Amino acid sequence: MTCLSSASHSVDRLPPFTGGWRGAADRRWHPVELTAMIVGFVIFWPIGLAVLAWKKWMGPLPREGRLPFGRHRDRFAPGDSGNTAFDDYKEAELTRLERERLRLFEEQVAFEAHLDRLKRARDRAEFDQFMAERQSATTPVQPAG
Repeated sequence: MTCLSSASHSVDRLPPFTGGWRGAADRRWHPVELTAMIVGFVIFWPIGLAVLAWKKWMGPLPREGRLPFGRHRDRFAPGDSGNTAFDDYKEAELTRLERERLRLFEEQVAFEAHLDRLKRARDRAEFDQFMAERQSATTPVQPAG
């Protein structure tokens, strides 16, 4: 799966450290966080407990398109703008961009196939050269005469 093919899927969980430290409990444990907790428990158990509590206390990230205190980012909010001409234009542009994304993805797949063919041809030429050199080295030389 490539970046292009997964770009259209919405992701509920973000990788560690995306968007800062807020929402660490909503994400997977980062190796640094896990190590800090384990070392904390080994050295002095309240330290490990504190790391665990901190992870829980941070809570999930706010949803995309929302700002603190209930304000919204209207320019990023999905849905209709209230103007049918603009909504038609937006839909046409999104459709065009999706077609372009798919075209680029198909070109990427074709280019990867081309690189694979080149690699196979290069490997075949190197192998044939190796076999020719080996054959000439193992063939006994007939004495003249």
